[in-house]
Amino acid sequence: MTINPLTTLPMLPDTDQDAVIMRAFHAAGHRITAPRLALLNILREQGGFLNVDTLYQIAAARGENLSLATVYRTLLLFKQMNLVEGRLVGDDQSREEYRFRSVRDFYTLTCKRCGAIVPVEPDIVEAFRQEVTETLGVTVLTAHSCFIGYCAACTAAMAAEE
Repeated sequence: MTINPLTTLPMLPDTDQDAVIMRAFHAAGHRITAPRLALLNILREQGGFLNVDTLYQIAAARGENLSLATVYRTLLLFKQMNLVEGRLVGDDQSREEYRFRSVRDFYTLTCKRCGAIVPVEPDIVEAFRQEVTETLGVTVLTAHSCFIGYCAACTAAMAAEE
């Protein structure tokens, strides 16, 4: 069962967000265990995308007694509850990074040539999302975009090489 507690109440003060999260766990029939709370707090505090290893290392540095398997299982539950979102990264899109869902959408282009990360304005993606909504008559709740290509410097360098 997918529950989206943050769709109607995004960007609430922490205390209200805590209440929404507690209700979401209760409604889904899950308890908020110490490992779940620790991982959720790390994701909320960090704000950006984290891979499993980084999340595990931060938790270990804080003295949390977690296994990698616990981190993976917990992230899966968080995704099912729509508390976190994931994005695929790497040349072959084989690794996933996660962030707490209340964070404003942030998009990047990864340069295949030099590895640079180029920010993409959220308004560009939002305009596309709006066009999808209007053209298809659908309601888009969330979207995952992965831009892979060449940064401006590499594009210019490749044009000069031709």
